[in-house]
Amino acid sequence: MNIEVKPAAAAELKKVEYKENEGVRIESVFIGSCSIASEYHLKIDRKKEGDDLFVVEDIPLLVSKESQENLHKQISLDFNPAMGYKLTSAEETYRYNLKLERA
Repeated sequence: MNIEVKPAAAAELKKVEYKENEGVRIESVFIGSCSIASEYHLKIDRKKEGDDLFVVEDIPLLVSKESQENLHKQISLDFNPAMGYKLTSAEETYRYNLKLERA
């Protein structure tokens, strides 16, 4: 997996104080229903077993193996003060208006 952190998102994420073994979790949770759908979350969390750690622009990013199955190989994270974080790939926009919360 390759994660691009756009300059605006990097500036915001660098304001966060990360504790030891913490990072920004990019999470994709598959929702079983009549249609194929996933929910997306962005949160400060501790590294867990099964997580991959990606360090981009000195920002620790955590993505579980399960979440990676629901995301494309190349994803991008951007930030707009009016709309929050935006998680995208070349193939689709996963979600706008993501809020960064502490787990």
